[in-house]
Formats: sequence, structure tokens, C-alpha cells
Amino acid sequence: MADFESDPSLLARCRSGDSGAWSELVERYRRLVWSVILKHRMREEAAEDAFQHVFTSLISGIDSIEDEGALASWLVTTTKRRCWRMIGQSRKEADRARSFDSDPANPTDPEDERDDPVEVRGQVEKQLVREALERLGGKCKDLLEALFACEGEPNYTVIAEKLGMRIGSIGPTRARCLQKMSVLLGRMGFGDGKQPAAEADSDEDDS
Repeated sequence: MADFESDPSLLARCRSGDSGAWSELVERYRRLVWSVILKHRMREEAAEDAFQHVFTSLISGIDSIEDEGALASWLVTTTKRRCWRMIGQSRKEADRARSFDSDPANPTDPEDERDDPVEVRGQVEKQLVREALERLGGKCKDLLEALFACEGEPNYTVIAEKLGMRIGSIGPTRARCLQKMSVLLGRMGFGDGKQPAAEADSDEDDS
């Protein structure tokens, strides 16, 4: 399996001033943060601002993060709340005559939204799957991505040719890789129901 540095280790390097560690951390979680932002259908400029704000909040509050193993949850929660605030502010600026406070039952009011533990956990588990694939590395990573990232039924002939495998070996290899991934995900806390951390927002190859 490929070497994979843990979040606590990366955070420790970030705190020591290692710029390379910070780049690794952003690269690891950029897709997670963007996936949350895109769900809010914000304009491009606002989306970029939200992305920058989340990681600025992370670096400014990095010393106060208590549960370093729940960084993904922290990022999901922080991103959601930032998006709600930005959307709410934009609406108020567009129509100051309307007050969100006067209609607390309005389901589209971001200020009335609450963190949904199930939704947050879903986002975190997607991130855990991405991390598990990176940890597997090698042919397992390539095979599982080829099998499950495509739309519709996977074309075993194309996959076998692309990966230099025999078609008959794809099934058994997939089973072994999925077993390894299952073990990894279990160690990483996949499906343990862990609640997201509080926000700190200032405003092996197989053949």
C-alpha cells in the first residue's frame, strides 16, 4: 500500500511552519470542500471566496483544533456554515426590505438551516473512501477507480487492456482489493457514527 501521512501528523507539520505540509493538506481536502460549496449553487466568485475563507479559518485556528482525527467533519461543517452566511448576506443586500427574521419558517433561509449529522457524515465518508484509495495505491487503486468511477456497467475488456490485466483476473483482484479497502476504512472510522467537530469560523499491487 502507498504511504499515507495522517491528518494529525500533517497538522503538526503545519503548526511548525512547514509550507509543504500545508499544500498537502489543501490538496487532500480541496475536493471535499468544493463538493460542499457546489451543492449550494453559489456564483463562481462567491464560491472562490468561500473556499479561501474555509482554509484561512483552518490555518488561523489550527492551534485550537482539539479532535485532529475529525478534520474532515470540521471542514464540512465550516464550509456549510460559511455558504449559508454568504447566501443570506447576498439575499439581504438584494432585497433589504425583506427580513429573514420575520419569516423563521422560510425553508430557504440559510440562517434557519441546521447541521444535518447524516449529511455531514455522508460527506466525510466520501472523503474517507478517497483517502482509502490513495492508501491502497497501485493496481488496487487503479482497478477500483476504473470499475466504480465510470457511468453504467464497466467494460471489462477496456479495463483489462488499460491496466494490462487478464479479463479473468479482474473479478478475483477486485474482491481482494475491496477486502483490503474494507479493512482500511474500518481503521479510519468509516461508519462509526462519529459526530463532526465544532466549527472554528471567525466572522500494494495485485496481479
